[in-house]
Amino acid sequence: MENKKIENETKKSKTKLIIITIINILTLLTGAFLIYNIYKISGIENTIRYIAIFIILLLNIVITIITRKLAKKTRKIEIVIAIILSLLLIAGQSFVGYFIYKTYSSLNSMNKDKITYTTAIVTKQDSNIEKIEDLNKKKIGMVIDETSIDNYVLGLEIIEDKDLESTNEIKEYTNISNLVKDLYDKKIDAIIISKNYPSMFKNIDKYKTIEEDTKIIYEKSKTLTKEEANKYTGDELKNFNTSDKIDKPFTLLIMGIDSTQKELSKNASGNGDSLMLVTFNPNTLNATILSIPRDTYVPIACFANQKENKITHAAWNGEGCMIKTIENFTGINIDYYVKINFQGLIGLVNALDGIEVDVPLDFCESNSKRSTKTENLVCLKKGKQTLNGDQALALARHRKTLTTGDLQRGINQQLVVQGILNKIKNVKSANGLLTILDTISKSMDTNFTTKQILSFYNIAKNLIKTSSSKSLLNMTQLYLQGSSAMIYDEGMGMTLYNYVPSKESLDTIIKAMKQNLGLEKVTMIKKMDFNIEEEFKMEIVGADIYSGSNAYTLLPNFVGNSESYARSWLSSHGISVTTTTKEVESDSGYYDGQVIEQSFPENKRLDLISGSINLTVAKVKQKEETTESDQTNPITETPTTEEPKEPTEPTEPTTEEPKEPTEPKNNPDPENPNPEQTT
Repeated sequence: MENKKIENETKKSKTKLIIITIINILTLLTGAFLIYNIYKISGIENTIRYIAIFIILLLNIVITIITRKLAKKTRKIEIVIAIILSLLLIAGQSFVGYFIYKTYSSLNSMNKDKITYTTAIVTKQDSNIEKIEDLNKKKIGMVIDETSIDNYVLGLEIIEDKDLESTNEIKEYTNISNLVKDLYDKKIDAIIISKNYPSMFKNIDKYKTIEEDTKIIYEKSKTLTKEEANKYTGDELKNFNTSDKIDKPFTLLIMGIDSTQKELSKNASGNGDSLMLVTFNPNTLNATILSIPRDTYVPIACFANQKENKITHAAWNGEGCMIKTIENFTGINIDYYVKINFQGLIGLVNALDGIEVDVPLDFCESNSKRSTKTENLVCLKKGKQTLNGDQALALARHRKTLTTGDLQRGINQQLVVQGILNKIKNVKSANGLLTILDTISKSMDTNFTTKQILSFYNIAKNLIKTSSSKSLLNMTQLYLQGSSAMIYDEGMGMTLYNYVPSKESLDTIIKAMKQNLGLEKVTMIKKMDFNIEEEFKMEIVGADIYSGSNAYTLLPNFVGNSESYARSWLSSHGISVTTTTKEVESDSGYYDGQVIEQSFPENKRLDLISGSINLTVAKVKQKEETTESDQTNPITETPTTEEPKEPTEPTEPTTEEPKEPTEPKNNPDPENPNPEQTT
């Protein structure tokens, strides 16, 4: 009997020892997990981190020793106390360690090392081509651009994999605009293009229903690291800061992409609808912010011959093309970029259970899928209210009814950001914060390393220490002055609105940015304080300094004017003329010598015109008796050629003299400049 009792006691002791041992192992493992994660967040309060690591290590050792000793005691209360202490420590270390781990993982995923590219074969919706096997003896268009992965590199792989070249004609294009135009004009049967093509063209009226007008019959995806992708694109990080901390003046490009993709792990090559160039000096704690209107007319670095176009279209080829374009435009190297997907804004605002914003006007905007159907519009009334994700996106996007266009839209976007910041301040739960970080990380891509992001903690601490109690940052708001112009787009084959920047204004902006970067010793133009606790009122610097000017001479519409007037104008601009006469009936409304057609479209840049302009001029037939055979005679056309003469004043104009195309100045996006041809 006594032996059995001893045996039972021995079994109980072994069981207690096993339980305590398991608890000790879990304690040490969670302690090691917590210490590891604290160690990873280097650069943040190093002294405090090391002290915390030492305390955690010491606490784990002490608890382990105490529980081991108490396990040898026979009193149950002591054993229970030991187990409770260990379990509390395990729970606490697990929770804190997991929170730091998830936070670090979210920050780490903001720099997306891998990007998935998807290329599609697209046909018109009314085409009888339903699958890739139907492509036989067809014309297939593709852009020849070796730096474009989803428009060219994957396209070549599809052609090779499916042996398309042996049974079809592959037509080569130098730009995407001509490619899509020819598909619409049915000059080709299918195109090979990035799957994100709807995002790229939906803002253009002619293609606003492109998603409904076309269909994808085949697609192929490929995931590449940024290093692998750079071998194709030629993008190099040579200008980017590779240090582990941010302690020198830097330039940052913030780019808002209006993509249909919700996550940026997939290549979001939509339009760059929101562009902000920021310079920040961590030594002086001064910043400059330049909002670049999306319609700014500049040479696009990755377009053939760097043709001028809306700067928003530089994002078609990714952030590398946009960075090079802005660097060429300003002459200032861009160190870092942050690419944000507008679609991710919906998830972020919803994760915050909505944000409070004082909406400045009544308006209606297309929904998150860019649908303009009445039942799908997002409409808001003026006044303070709580917005959900779709409503916040609509406010950030809207610009068509704004009197100052992109400028006012930028202010509205800052209202949305302010609402988000105000709501984030009130987040109390760790789970809520992790949800927000996870949402942001999925919708953002950057070349900041995780260590560099963490180093902003020290900058924020210095801001709080050195700034006044009312302000956190000294910011200079820069404004790019320019003029509006309706310019014929060679790729789109239509006249589009553009914003032509003033060279004088640009020079002043560049000077201000160089000041802040420490490259020039000149005082800042003007300062403004920003405090997230107070209402943000933006003061524009330089808005009225320069009137802006159109740097391009555009071709007028001569139709309806006299030949002599057209010749005089073209001759004065050094352009030769050929004419073709066309007989017209006397009751047609035309008069002899009146221009009825011209070979080049209105608003085409004169510097892009090569050769002569041909004018079709009316020759009125005299009334006479005609026989049946006479009525069947075709219209005769007699081409004539004439060298340009010295400029002379028109002697017999019968219509009002055509004027250069003009738009209201000092407005980066006038209200409906041309409702039928805007982007």
